[in-house]
Amino acid sequence: MAVGTASLVLAMAPTALAEGSFSSSVSSALTGFQSRWWTKNQNYDTSTVIKFTGCSATGADSSTRVQLTKYKSGPLPDENRGQKTFTNCFTSSGASSSGNWGTQRGGGDQYRFAIIEINGSTYGSRVSVDRVDVWY
Repeated sequence: MAVGTASLVLAMAPTALAEGSFSSSVSSALTGFQSRWWTKNQNYDTSTVIKFTGCSATGADSSTRVQLTKYKSGPLPDENRGQKTFTNCFTSSGASSSGNWGTQRGGGDQYRFAIIEINGSTYGSRVSVDRVDVWY
């Protein structure tokens, strides 16, 4: 019983402690696709987590690389906050892949994710994701 309880607590952790969250989907997106921006207002000790469920791609169904980006104003380029490769979400319609980018700074900073690679390539393929969940 304790093992099942621990698993349940871990599964709920992102939503229970997150400042905010949203769910969406992605349909036939090319590399370079960017999500909407979200604003992190607080400096809570919670991680930014992105989860894809039910992935498919043109060509081989194998992987997609996701990058978290922080908005920078003025002439500064946006800041790459790290990349994660999602593979498990391609194994079945209910399978998911998650990336944890750790605690990101708050205070009104804006973030988004981008799909920068599909099946190991930066061009030519499209990816669809049945459900996208973001906790921040």
